[in-house]
Amino acid sequence: MRRVKINVLSNEYFIKTDADEEYVREIASYLEEKVKEASPHVGAVVVPRPFLLATLKVVDDYFRLKREFEEFKNRAEEGSRRLVEILDSSLREGISISGRGENPKKEV
Repeated sequence: MRRVKINVLSNEYFIKTDADEEYVREIASYLEEKVKEASPHVGAVVVPRPFLLATLKVVDDYFRLKREFEEFKNRAEEGSRRLVEILDSSLREGISISGRGENPKKEV
């Protein structure tokens, strides 16, 4: 573990983490941005350490879930594209077999 210095609401904090330093700073920056959105006139505020750590964890969870969702969405879109290609290919093969744009009818 290493110590990473972050700034949140005009205060410096040192966080022990295994995470990438830039990622930790990105989380802290996002947290500060959201606090300022909620209270635009807030200045320097001392945040109790347990609260800061908990909110950083919540933001980390959010970032992770957002990344996982994007990966899932990309896989789903790729799967959908493949299915469309398979269906298009199957329909083209059906058209070329019948020669008339219709599937051959089976006689019973």
